Amino acid sequence: MSIDETLLNKLSEIDSVSGDERAISLSLKSEYEGYADDIVYDNLGSIFAVKKSKQANAPRVMIVGHMDEAGFILKRINENGTIKALALGNIEATSLLGAAVRLKTRNEQIFFGTLIAFDKSGAVLDQSNEVLVDFGFENKAEVLENDLTFGDRIAFANQNRVSSNGKRIFSKNWDGRYAPLMGIEVLRAVQDQEFDFDLYVGCTVQEQVGFRGVQTATNLVKPDLGIIVDTDKAFDYQNDLKEKNGELGKGVLINFYDTTVLPNRLLLRTLKDICSKHNLLYQYYYSMEGSDAAWINKLRVGTPTLFVNVPIRNMNTPSSIMDIRDYDAAKEALLLLLETLTAEKIQEFKEENR
Repeated sequence: MSIDETLLNKLSEIDSVSGDERAISLSLKSEYEGYADDIVYDNLGSIFAVKKSKQANAPRVMIVGHMDEAGFILKRINENGTIKALALGNIEATSLLGAAVRLKTRNEQIFFGTLIAFDKSGAVLDQSNEVLVDFGFENKAEVLENDLTFGDRIAFANQNRVSSNGKRIFSKNWDGRYAPLMGIEVLRAVQDQEFDFDLYVGCTVQEQVGFRGVQTATNLVKPDLGIIVDTDKAFDYQNDLKEKNGELGKGVLINFYDTTVLPNRLLLRTLKDICSKHNLLYQYYYSMEGSDAAWINKLRVGTPTLFVNVPIRNMNTPSSIMDIRDYDAAKEALLLLLETLTAEKIQEFKEENR
């Protein structure tokens, strides 16, 4: 397997539901320290490793994705010992009945539980975007004795698995682990390279609840070029498809549209040319959802942006699926892109629409 499976398992064992990303941030910090000239934060918790150029007044390139994952936040303790929790993120309701979850209290004690239906039909997510969780407590007093409290985060329990053919990985939180994993592997790969730009590689917080961290992070970094590493929904197997869009195993996504940003056309062409020249798998993609890229693209005076994404089946469910070949293509394309970047090339991207 080309992915560092040990690193992936380490990252996947850390819960990082939106607003409670400190544990994953600390893990990233320990990884970044060996490859960074500096580590910087915004005041919401987004973290970046900085690889400084020797050039004075060098432009800044920002490689970024989010490290938070979809989950739940405790909002009520019922008399019968069950927990009412509010969903954080766009969670697929049909995936939830019987899903295994875990809660870590503020004194680091972990409780495992499961999501249960709130009515006879088996529905789990109600009209208020809330769920019922059973941690095995018999009554409210027992819950309180164990220090569960309002605001505690509840995450899907981890269940990493590799398919029998070695090509796909099942994980509960690919949408929140692709960027941390990719960032660390990119930093490792370029540790001995010199660039004429300052390279910022990192992760933002609170993407699942409204693209919050990327706004403060962009104001911190002040990038001249933004490269977003994220996941997109795969539409390649459903019975009612009118067209396939994002096929597992077909390569990195050249995402030319989402509802909040139109990526820089010269950057898109550059990524496509790199993939073609080096025989890397790639596929065009469009998204009908928003992304972190919108804020990087439009904050301050504007920044040319590019996605280097991969497709995921079962996004934001207890078990999502990524193809290793897509990840490999995305990583190789990103590394080759960094090799081609110069201050002059970055300026060309900035002037594309002039």
